[in-house]
Amino acid sequence: MRTVGSVILEDTEISGLIEGYRVAIKDTWSAMSEAGVSAQCMDCAINDGGSCCGRGIEDRFDATLLLINLFMGIRLPTARFDQTGCMFLGERGCLIAARHLICVNYICKRLNERIAKDAIMRVKEKIGREAVAGFALEEALKKWLIGHGF
Repeated sequence: MRTVGSVILEDTEISGLIEGYRVAIKDTWSAMSEAGVSAQCMDCAINDGGSCCGRGIEDRFDATLLLINLFMGIRLPTARFDQTGCMFLGERGCLIAARHLICVNYICKRLNERIAKDAIMRVKEKIGREAVAGFALEEALKKWLIGHGF
């Protein structure tokens, strides 16, 4: 028996949008790593208690975004790594691929002070591309679901 998920993934528009979003996410992570954002975030979480990945951020995720993560092969956590942190926060950072825009777009005061402005601009450019790709996929997926009576 085929699952609804497998039927959705047979849709070439949606599968293409998933792949495009996957590439955009990878590009954002690469730009963040190259700019030193990832290292700063990890240092903040370990040494300063971190604040952006706090408990409750996961409440902003809707079913569509969680479904997209499942389509990308992500296993959603069933327990918190850190009781004060987001459900999707693991020992080495975020455990999911498709994140809420607030998670992707947030550039805190620490990052603005410690990362070169041109590097922040390159990261923001990638974030913008990721946001557009994610929005396109979410809208196509919602349209598919509504069109098929879900």
